[in-house]
Amino acid sequence: MPVALHPTGSGASRRELIPGRAAQMKEAEPQEHLVIFTLGNECYGVDIGDVWEINTMQEITRVPRAPHFIEGVINLRGEIVPVMDLRKRLGLPARPADQKSRIMVTKTAHNRLGLIVDSVREVLKLPASLIKPTAELGTLIDESFVWGVAHKDEQLIVLIDLQGLFDADEHEALDTMEAV
Repeated sequence: MPVALHPTGSGASRRELIPGRAAQMKEAEPQEHLVIFTLGNECYGVDIGDVWEINTMQEITRVPRAPHFIEGVINLRGEIVPVMDLRKRLGLPARPADQKSRIMVTKTAHNRLGLIVDSVREVLKLPASLIKPTAELGTLIDESFVWGVAHKDEQLIVLIDLQGLFDADEHEALDTMEAV
Protein backbone atom coordinates (compact mmCIF):
# COMPACT_ATOMS: atom_id res chain seq x y z
CA MET A 1 0.00 0.00 0.00
CA PRO A 2 1.55 3.32 -1.01
CA VAL A 3 2.06 6.05 1.52
CA ALA A 4 0.87 9.35 0.05
CA LEU A 5 2.94 12.33 1.13
CA HIS A 6 1.61 15.14 -1.00
CA PRO A 7 -0.17 17.98 0.81
CA THR A 8 -3.93 17.52 0.91
CA GLY A 9 -5.24 19.82 3.58
CA SER A 10 -5.11 23.36 4.78
CA GLY A 11 -2.91 22.78 7.80
CA ALA A 12 -1.41 26.25 7.74
CA SER A 13 -4.78 27.90 8.29
CA ARG A 14 -5.56 25.54 11.19
CA ARG A 15 -2.27 26.52 12.86
CA GLU A 16 -3.15 30.19 12.59
CA LEU A 17 -6.27 29.58 14.70
CA ILE A 18 -4.24 28.42 17.71
CA PRO A 19 -3.69 31.42 20.04
CA GLY A 20 -0.05 32.46 20.20
CA ARG A 21 0.98 29.87 17.59
CA ALA A 22 1.76 32.46 14.91
CA ALA A 23 4.17 34.30 17.24
CA GLN A 24 5.90 31.02 18.18
CA MET A 25 6.31 30.06 14.52
CA LYS A 26 7.93 33.42 13.66
CA GLU A 27 10.53 32.99 16.42
CA ALA A 28 11.26 29.33 15.70
CA GLU A 29 14.36 28.37 13.76
CA PRO A 30 13.69 27.54 10.10
CA GLN A 31 13.40 23.82 9.48
CA GLU A 32 13.72 21.50 6.51
CA HIS A 33 11.10 18.75 6.22
CA LEU A 34 12.88 15.71 4.73
CA VAL A 35 12.28 12.09 3.76
CA ILE A 36 15.33 10.13 4.95
CA PHE A 37 16.30 6.96 3.08
CA THR A 38 19.28 4.64 2.88
CA LEU A 39 21.60 3.35 0.22
CA GLY A 40 23.89 0.83 1.89
CA ASN A 41 24.93 2.14 5.30
CA GLU A 42 24.58 5.77 4.26
CA CYS A 43 21.64 8.10 4.84
CA TYR A 44 20.28 10.46 2.23
CA GLY A 45 17.43 12.92 2.27
CA VAL A 46 15.12 14.73 -0.12
CA ASP A 47 12.68 17.53 0.52
CA ILE A 48 9.31 16.05 1.47
CA GLY A 49 7.66 18.41 -1.01
CA ASP A 50 9.38 16.49 -3.82
CA VAL A 51 8.07 13.08 -2.69
CA TRP A 52 4.67 12.02 -3.99
CA GLU A 53 4.46 8.57 -2.37
CA ILE A 54 6.49 5.59 -1.25
CA ASN A 55 5.74 2.10 -2.61
CA THR A 56 7.02 -1.40 -2.07
CA MET A 57 8.93 -2.89 -4.98
CA GLN A 58 6.84 -3.97 -7.94
CA GLU A 59 7.35 -5.29 -11.44
CA ILE A 60 9.34 -2.86 -13.58
CA THR A 61 9.01 -3.02 -17.36
CA ARG A 62 12.34 -2.53 -19.11
CA VAL A 63 12.61 0.14 -21.81
CA PRO A 64 15.09 -0.42 -24.67
CA ARG A 65 17.95 2.07 -25.00
CA ALA A 66 17.22 3.73 -21.66
CA PRO A 67 20.16 5.25 -19.77
CA HIS A 68 22.04 2.64 -17.70
CA PHE A 69 20.61 3.92 -14.41
CA ILE A 70 16.96 3.70 -15.56
CA GLU A 71 15.50 0.30 -14.67
CA GLY A 72 12.36 0.86 -16.74
CA VAL A 73 8.83 2.08 -16.09
CA ILE A 74 5.92 1.21 -13.79
CA ASN A 75 2.21 1.75 -14.19
CA LEU A 76 1.10 3.83 -11.21
CA ARG A 77 -2.71 3.95 -11.30
CA GLY A 78 -2.69 4.53 -15.05
CA GLU A 79 0.30 6.87 -15.13
CA ILE A 80 3.57 5.64 -16.66
CA VAL A 81 6.45 6.51 -14.31
CA PRO A 82 10.14 5.98 -15.15
CA VAL A 83 12.09 4.21 -12.38
CA MET A 84 15.74 4.95 -11.66
CA ASP A 85 18.13 2.88 -9.59
CA LEU A 86 19.56 5.65 -7.42
CA ARG A 87 22.55 3.46 -6.52
CA LYS A 88 23.57 3.30 -10.21
CA ARG A 89 23.01 7.03 -10.71
CA LEU A 90 25.23 7.89 -7.76
CA GLY A 91 27.94 5.40 -8.79
CA LEU A 92 27.39 3.06 -5.83
CA PRO A 93 27.74 -0.74 -6.06
CA ALA A 94 24.64 -2.58 -7.30
CA ARG A 95 22.53 -4.51 -4.82
CA PRO A 96 19.50 -6.71 -5.45
CA ALA A 97 16.17 -5.48 -4.08
CA ASP A 98 14.85 -7.05 -0.87
CA GLN A 99 11.78 -6.66 1.34
CA LYS A 100 13.04 -3.29 2.66
CA SER A 101 13.62 -1.84 -0.82
CA ARG A 102 11.21 0.88 -1.88
CA ILE A 103 10.27 2.89 -4.93
CA MET A 104 10.05 6.48 -3.79
CA VAL A 105 7.91 8.31 -6.35
CA THR A 106 9.11 11.88 -6.67
CA LYS A 107 8.08 14.86 -8.71
CA THR A 108 10.66 17.00 -10.42
CA ALA A 109 10.16 20.13 -12.49
CA HIS A 110 9.85 17.93 -15.59
CA ASN A 111 8.05 14.76 -14.52
CA ARG A 112 7.38 12.09 -11.92
CA LEU A 113 10.20 9.68 -11.28
CA GLY A 114 10.49 6.54 -9.17
CA LEU A 115 13.72 6.15 -7.23
CA ILE A 116 14.76 2.70 -6.04
CA VAL A 117 16.25 3.03 -2.55
CA ASP A 118 17.38 0.38 -0.06
CA SER A 119 14.92 1.54 2.61
CA VAL A 120 13.00 4.58 3.79
CA ARG A 121 13.83 5.39 7.41
CA GLU A 122 11.73 8.35 8.44
CA VAL A 123 10.22 11.73 7.78
CA LEU A 124 12.25 14.28 9.69
CA LYS A 125 12.07 17.97 10.51
CA LEU A 126 15.63 19.16 10.71
CA PRO A 127 16.73 22.62 11.91
CA ALA A 128 18.34 24.52 9.05
CA SER A 129 21.36 25.26 11.27
CA LEU A 130 22.32 21.55 11.11
CA ILE A 131 22.66 21.69 7.31
CA LYS A 132 26.00 22.65 5.80
CA PRO A 133 26.00 23.87 2.21
CA THR A 134 28.18 21.90 -0.18
CA ALA A 135 30.33 24.98 -0.85
CA GLU A 136 31.78 24.54 2.65
CA LEU A 137 32.97 21.05 1.68
CA GLY A 138 35.06 22.26 -1.25
CA THR A 139 35.33 20.13 -4.36
CA LEU A 140 34.66 16.84 -2.59
CA ILE A 141 30.98 16.81 -3.52
CA ASP A 142 29.29 17.08 -6.90
CA GLU A 143 27.11 20.13 -6.34
CA SER A 144 24.90 19.35 -9.32
CA PHE A 145 22.74 16.99 -7.29
CA VAL A 146 23.74 17.49 -3.65
CA TRP A 147 22.54 20.67 -1.97
CA GLY A 148 23.78 20.06 1.54
CA VAL A 149 24.97 17.71 4.26
CA ALA A 150 23.40 17.43 7.69
CA HIS A 151 24.68 15.88 10.89
CA LYS A 152 22.09 14.42 13.28
CA ASP A 153 22.51 11.85 16.04
CA GLU A 154 26.02 10.81 14.93
CA GLN A 155 24.75 10.21 11.37
CA LEU A 156 25.62 12.24 8.28
CA ILE A 157 22.74 12.80 5.87
CA VAL A 158 23.51 13.76 2.26
CA LEU A 159 20.73 15.96 0.89
CA ILE A 160 19.87 15.22 -2.73
CA ASP A 161 18.63 17.87 -5.19
CA LEU A 162 16.35 15.89 -7.51
CA GLN A 163 16.39 18.64 -10.14
CA GLY A 164 20.15 18.25 -10.51
CA LEU A 165 20.17 14.47 -11.05
CA PHE A 166 19.74 14.86 -14.83
CA ASP A 167 21.13 16.98 -17.60
CA ALA A 168 18.90 18.32 -20.40
CA ASP A 169 19.36 15.25 -22.65
CA GLU A 170 18.47 12.90 -19.80
CA HIS A 171 15.34 14.92 -19.00
CA GLU A 172 14.33 14.58 -22.64
CA ALA A 173 14.88 10.80 -22.50
CA LEU A 174 12.69 10.58 -19.38
CA ASP A 175 9.95 12.60 -21.07
CA THR A 176 10.05 10.12 -23.97
CA MET A 177 9.67 7.17 -21.56
CA GLU A 178 6.57 8.71 -20.00
CA ALA A 179 5.00 8.93 -23.44
CA VAL A 180 5.45 5.15 -23.97
